Amino acid sequence: MDAFRMIKTSRKLATKCLFYKVSSISLYLYVFLILVISKHSEGQLSNFLGDVENEINKLTSKTLQLYRDRCSESLVECSSAFEKNGFACSTSDIQGEDSLCRTDHGTAFLTAQPGCSQCTNRRLNEELSLVRTASSHCTCKDLLSADICWTKGLEDDLKRTSLPGLLWQQISTTNGFTRLYPGTAQETCYSYDPRLRSWFVAASTGPKDVVIVVDSSASMDLVPKSSTKNMSLMQLAMQAVTHVLSTLTFMDYVAVTKFSTESEQVTVNEVFTLIQATRENISALTTEVNKIQPSGHTNFEQAFRLAFNILDRSTSIGRTTGCSKAILFLTDGSPTRGESDPTRLAQIVGDLNTRQDGSKIASIFTYSISDIAETEISKHIACSANGIWSQVETDSAASLQEQISQYFEFYSTLHKGPSSVIWTEPYLDAFGADMVVTAAKAVYDNSNTSHSKLVAVVSIDISYEHIQQLESDKAVVREELRRHQDFCPEIAVYSQCELEVLRQKIYANGAINYQSDPKKICDQSSTCPLPSDESCPNRTFQYEQCTAHTSATRDYQDAACCGMFLPCPSSNVPSVGLSPILTAVFTCLLLAVVTFLL
Repeated sequence: MDAFRMIKTSRKLATKCLFYKVSSISLYLYVFLILVISKHSEGQLSNFLGDVENEINKLTSKTLQLYRDRCSESLVECSSAFEKNGFACSTSDIQGEDSLCRTDHGTAFLTAQPGCSQCTNRRLNEELSLVRTASSHCTCKDLLSADICWTKGLEDDLKRTSLPGLLWQQISTTNGFTRLYPGTAQETCYSYDPRLRSWFVAASTGPKDVVIVVDSSASMDLVPKSSTKNMSLMQLAMQAVTHVLSTLTFMDYVAVTKFSTESEQVTVNEVFTLIQATRENISALTTEVNKIQPSGHTNFEQAFRLAFNILDRSTSIGRTTGCSKAILFLTDGSPTRGESDPTRLAQIVGDLNTRQDGSKIASIFTYSISDIAETEISKHIACSANGIWSQVETDSAASLQEQISQYFEFYSTLHKGPSSVIWTEPYLDAFGADMVVTAAKAVYDNSNTSHSKLVAVVSIDISYEHIQQLESDKAVVREELRRHQDFCPEIAVYSQCELEVLRQKIYANGAINYQSDPKKICDQSSTCPLPSDESCPNRTFQYEQCTAHTSATRDYQDAACCGMFLPCPSSNVPSVGLSPILTAVFTCLLLAVVTFLL
């Protein structure tokens, strides 16, 4: 009997040991599989980003080829091709049999409008790309008409691009033109300027350190008579600062300072250096900027000393891109405290801006706000630093935003060598497709000049929901996006003529013009020729139907709603890729099977 009990007890102990062994093996296997799946997920994201970059590179190569051939005989039929373009303010190309009602490209904004009650999705045309222009004032300009013509050759390439999570593809030129695929109606006609979007700016300038210096003296409380919106100079300046902040990406670093009698940094969480321009930091910094109240006198010297001190402190602790640095200086007048002599003040700024090896630390851009502002000192500082000065109109906030964008042009004009793909953080899509991540690459032509000419920016928008299926950890996603664009573009040595031409550039109502204005020239002996308004020598791209597109008035309210023309189908194209829930279920089933086999 005792022997029998001993045998039974031994079997129980053996069974227990076996159970614990199996459980231990299962636990180790579970941990191992989780690590493998996690590593595979990271690899999936990296591989996917690489696939998007490959598609971007293909599109940029074709874009450059078409641009270089724009004046060739191969485009002799360009006039007829121009007329075949669909404008996003016209509805005919959305209503056709080729249009589809889709759920994966966002919801129509104006679903409360009559006819939209049947559908909360969006009508798209996957057979056509549609054309957008930044303004009706520039739609029929020769340069933009030529862009519409030669980019038509990209349509087949856009349709061939196949990526999971793909939402939009855009070809956007420096003339304010956008070709968007798939075709969708414009939310409000002539309301979208690609040149002011963060992905366009980032692709054409690369990572950068930016210090924005804002005059907050008492005179900024003035409401100029020329202002049609009854806004003070301070309000206009803050809108301009907010705009610049919105064009930055998480690859940039930024600081904002205000100056009156003394200078003070506008901080987030009491950080007195440059901060990374993440969406969270930009939102917090924008909130603080809007709290600035005008008071006191005007001290230019203290303002520049603080700006360079911030750049120096940030560099010493590695809080910098290590790439281009810019100081944007906004004021309505001249100094009433500190150094006020233009020559001596420019010398002080020059000394602050010079490294021990004689190289310049930052490019300086000065802006005199209002037509009654004193301009001599601001202009002298910019000219002495080989920067750009502008006198900004105050009839609207838009003019200030457009004029301040000259600092983007400075870097894109002086770009040298190849460009790289940039990535944005997730942000809310301007076309209503919820949260997206954008990959973009600048297209430069260096065939005829010593410096590259920015032609266009090619961009691809990916649904952030799809990105999350590959990697749910936001910090991991951000780091992977950063890793894919860790570069500094090469900036060429500029010539005085290039700078003088940039100083003559005028932005107004979405259109670009060049104006021979002696007030804006630093070197009065300069005889630099301004660019021509024609795209090709002895040839025009002005076509009969151009004005018909300009006068189109039917917009998104009629065209984008699925229910207006055709009923929505009961089923839609499913998105590609496993959801996190399905992935978890699959993992649990796999573990159960492995455990059972053991």
